[in-house]
Amino acid sequence: MYCGRNQFASRIVNLLIDIGNSRIKWCLYNSVENEFGLDGAMLNDKLELPALFSEHWNHLDSPDRVVVSNVSGQQLAEILDSWVEQAWQIKTEYVKTEAFGFGVSNAYSDYPGLGVDRWMVIIAAWQRFREQEKAICVVDCGTATTIDGISAAGQHLGGFIIPGYTTMQEMLLNSTSDIELARKILPKESLQGKALPSINFSSSTEEGVNSGCYLATISIIDRVVTSMQEDYGNKVNCIITGGNAELVVEQLAGRFEYESGLVLHGLAMVSEKTQ
Repeated sequence: MYCGRNQFASRIVNLLIDIGNSRIKWCLYNSVENEFGLDGAMLNDKLELPALFSEHWNHLDSPDRVVVSNVSGQQLAEILDSWVEQAWQIKTEYVKTEAFGFGVSNAYSDYPGLGVDRWMVIIAAWQRFREQEKAICVVDCGTATTIDGISAAGQHLGGFIIPGYTTMQEMLLNSTSDIELARKILPKESLQGKALPSINFSSSTEEGVNSGCYLATISIIDRVVTSMQEDYGNKVNCIITGGNAELVVEQLAGRFEYESGLVLHGLAMVSEKTQ
């Protein structure tokens, strides 16, 4: 349930923040009523962040807590800490990856090495599907594309990490000298219908770069899902999130549930546990 303002019937409100490498997403969450409220997103531009924080949050009442998943480094955390303390006189809380949590066992022996954003989507996906007693494939299409598996018993199976759709294009463009024109191809333009990638042969360099990276992303996701289906007898639930997820999900062979804010859902779970 989503509310239009940051006043809830029961006034215990957390500001949840997902700090990625490219974007920062946020929402208000009432952990007593299990209600999501106002939400938004901004570019991760360190030079402009104080002004962006003010633009997005100055109109909000002071939250009870600010709970954060941060994969963008200590410098950004310090900028956020300073703004939150000055604006609301509270401390920012940063979630961490665990060896075990919310019914999921982390596959990493060095469990802090699993990105906290991945941990949030893993526990949120498990919470979404756990009663169905099926394995889970959870995909996050951001600056990197991550694909993680979870068994029906809640055992994290590990995962795959590849450059994200946009990152893959930039890596190719930065390593070559003859395809400068392709720099104008970006996912946001694609979503607006200006340069929609396809899985067909391309007739120009810019289309070739765009569609080639698109097909590479789709193909690895499809292959992982196929492998899981072979291992679990087609009993696999699939969910996808991230900034490029809407674009990617259109061409995936398997049936995926799309959830734009899966990291935020994981943060909501953590905020409930630690309130």
